[in-house]
Amino acid sequence: MKNRIIHILLSIFTILLLFACNPQREEASDLLRQAQALVEIQPDSALQLIDSIFAPERSLSKRDYMSYLVTRVQTRYKNYLPIDNDTLIFNAKRYFAKQNKDPRQTTLAYFYSGVVHLEIGDSENAMLHYRQAADFAAEVNDANLQGFIQFNLGKLLEKSGLYIEALEKYKNAEQFYANSFDGAPMQARCFGAIGQMYMLSGKKDNAFVAFYKGLELAKNVENNQALMLLMQNIYVTYANANEYEKAADYLRQSFDLNNDSARLPRYYLNFAKLYANTNQPDSLALYINKLKQSLEQSDDSYFKVAVYNFLTTIAKENNDIDAVFDYSQKELTLVEEITRKRLEQSVYEVQQRYDYQKYQNEHTQMLLKRQRQGIFLLIGFLLASLLAVFMYRRVLYQKNRLLSLQNVINTLKHTNKDLQIRKAEQTDKEIRSEQLPEALLWKFDILFQALLVKTQLGKDVKISANAVVSQFSSIIFGKENAEQWDILAEMIEEMYPNLLSFIKENYFFNDTEYKVAVLSFVNIQPTEIASVLEKSVATVNMARTSIRKKMNLTEKAADFAAVLKQKYSLS
Repeated sequence: MKNRIIHILLSIFTILLLFACNPQREEASDLLRQAQALVEIQPDSALQLIDSIFAPERSLSKRDYMSYLVTRVQTRYKNYLPIDNDTLIFNAKRYFAKQNKDPRQTTLAYFYSGVVHLEIGDSENAMLHYRQAADFAAEVNDANLQGFIQFNLGKLLEKSGLYIEALEKYKNAEQFYANSFDGAPMQARCFGAIGQMYMLSGKKDNAFVAFYKGLELAKNVENNQALMLLMQNIYVTYANANEYEKAADYLRQSFDLNNDSARLPRYYLNFAKLYANTNQPDSLALYINKLKQSLEQSDDSYFKVAVYNFLTTIAKENNDIDAVFDYSQKELTLVEEITRKRLEQSVYEVQQRYDYQKYQNEHTQMLLKRQRQGIFLLIGFLLASLLAVFMYRRVLYQKNRLLSLQNVINTLKHTNKDLQIRKAEQTDKEIRSEQLPEALLWKFDILFQALLVKTQLGKDVKISANAVVSQFSSIIFGKENAEQWDILAEMIEEMYPNLLSFIKENYFFNDTEYKVAVLSFVNIQPTEIASVLEKSVATVNMARTSIRKKMNLTEKAADFAAVLKQKYSLS
């Protein structure tokens, strides 16, 4: 009972300690699950959920924390945020690779580890991780995920100038998306990438076949976003081939499909370039004015740089030196501003990480202090409990031992008293007739109690059976330091006068044979004789065989005790 109470207290203490160290576990897990559900369809909302998880390494279980590391990189990547410092995802990759119980999480961990490697300029490791992600993705029944990995493998190969290899990956991605229930938009995008690879490989006809397949697919699923992107690709392809009339047609169709006002300045720039190449000064002037107006409203520094670069080119063609100088100066100023903002952003992120790390360290130290206090308290409680249990069991053991000894002594005293009363009431004749069975019962009782006492004394007490009998003889007979055999011999001699001398004088027995003969005479069995003499049963049986030989009893089973009794009665 006490052990069960100790276990219950320990369990309660452990649970309280865990809750003290994980104040937001349930809430944090819910936020993580919501972010994972939204990361593909609403990455901005997923990022807000991920960023709202406080102290994830303590608020989440180990597995959820590893999933958090993967999802954090995933959401930042989907929101076009830098991830080159998110190297903790490598820990998640190793964790999921070792566990390998969730192929999907393992796939994502390897893929986004590759993305981080790519961000820091390590293309070789990026390719290695992409390929490993593709192997793990094969274990997942998710065509979209497999297509996504293949598509990004194609992008990485394309970036490295390996267009034929990239083309193969884009084709693989297209096949995966073709087998997906909702993969048509990405399948159309794959056809666009396939067409681009054909163009870069000098296979214009194949490129157009791929582009038009993508167009047909996008039209079938009524995906205007995919149609707009494909038409832009076709526009670029025709423009690079100097087929400006067809290029203009697809650019206008793409423009008509666009419903994002933020894209309009980009279209103005493309139209301006188209009209510059087709020598349409009026339309060119119109879109240059729109570009200049959009410059004043745009906050996109990269777009402004592209516009000023185009305006500089037009000014050079028109020999407008002042305009060339003005546009070039503005372009240079914007480039310097972009560089400065990048540096400021880097310093800001470093400062944020430093402040967070500082707070994290303080919080960690506080938790460690509380944990140490709890551990010391727990150790003290355990030691006190163990000491209390030990002392209780020790006292109980001593008490039980004393009670057992007292019971044995009381039993022996009562036995002796009963015998004395019965002897006093019996006549000499009755004593003579009943002396043997009563004595034997008494002997057996003494031997039994002696062995019982010896057992109760325990292994830690070094005492022999003779010493126990000596103690009992002191209680029962008033004799101290009496040996076990001496007590039995005296009792037998009292019942059968001169028996011991009769056996010694008429037979040449050794000590063991003599004692076996005497005890057999009073009907004690061989196993009991062995216990009394502290000999083995085999030794007693050998003595009995030797007795028969010395008494000239030829039959193996002859009862030498009966012969002894007959000769004793005649003496």
